[in-house]
Amino acid sequence: MLLKSRVKVLIYTCLTAWLCGCQQQPNLRQRSQQGMAVSAHPLASDAGLAVLQQGGNAVDAAAATALAISVVEPFSAGIGGGGFLLLRRAETGTVQALDFRERAPKRATRDMYLDKQGKVRPRASLDGHLAAGIPGTVAGLYTVHREYGKLPWAKVVAPAIALAEKGFPVSARFTKAVERRLEAIDKNPAAREVFTRSGILYQPGEILVQRDLARTLRRIATDPASFYTGDIARSIARDMANNGGIITLEDLKNYTPIWRNPICGRFRAYEICAMSPPSSGGVHLLQILNILGDTEIEKLGRQSADTVHLLAESMRIAYADRAEYLGDPDFVSVPIKALTGRSYAQSSDRKFKCPRPHPPTR
Repeated sequence: MLLKSRVKVLIYTCLTAWLCGCQQQPNLRQRSQQGMAVSAHPLASDAGLAVLQQGGNAVDAAAATALAISVVEPFSAGIGGGGFLLLRRAETGTVQALDFRERAPKRATRDMYLDKQGKVRPRASLDGHLAAGIPGTVAGLYTVHREYGKLPWAKVVAPAIALAEKGFPVSARFTKAVERRLEAIDKNPAAREVFTRSGILYQPGEILVQRDLARTLRRIATDPASFYTGDIARSIARDMANNGGIITLEDLKNYTPIWRNPICGRFRAYEICAMSPPSSGGVHLLQILNILGDTEIEKLGRQSADTVHLLAESMRIAYADRAEYLGDPDFVSVPIKALTGRSYAQSSDRKFKCPRPHPPTR
């Protein structure tokens, strides 16, 4: 989502689409003189737009959109998950980064997903209560809203409550997502009751109502701290204890979002700012752009073998570095300056100026 107030023209550029060689459809382009709400689902975008029309600012709209996405696309982002946020102050041009990703519970250990023989237990880190981290979404959205929001918090949560309580038409993407996770959903009675009809998938266009979620969101609208210290927190801790999870009431109580310095760099005439570690995205983005440098993709041809080679090898280098160097800066030292430096990009560039791609490294 990209939102900005107090600007004459808002330009939304999809770098991912450009890197993938995708092209936007002209009839889908929209422009605004005041603000926009952009998300992966039209109902979530509508929630952000509605908040703007009520006099809210960009932060209000961002939080409303994120909470609405948690209802209509819980497989993408939910109140049981976490995230990152970049914010640019219009008055000063200052860019801030908020880390509200999930955190490991206090009882987590490095070997918690291994069996007694030291072998990885299949899907133990992906399915079930033991796979969950301490949720950060509610704390993160409330933190940024408390500092920069304009409307009352309850009005920001209201669109998500309405979508959960009144229901929404299920999309084809929703049906496919549930189908992919059906085995895990079937093992959890509560999830099975919410996301299926006795094990039968909701089909596109059918209405999904989530009354329990609506009640939870109402409580969050009234008292967001309840998610971490009140009734909601106690319900989470109790469910964890009853199902082999390790998140405790203490873990929830101690969760705090972290303001971090964003990672910024230059690409041609532009300053690019992105999320810093523990996200690897910002480092990767600057690495890839540094390697691309002044290469004129249009002259190479968007679909040419040379362009595909250049992009694939640039990404390969970045992702190899991710496995080697990236991590949580609270626990490991991440060489950000070295990885995003021009000199490293130039040395990396020389590695793959050959007719064939290199095999994966590290």
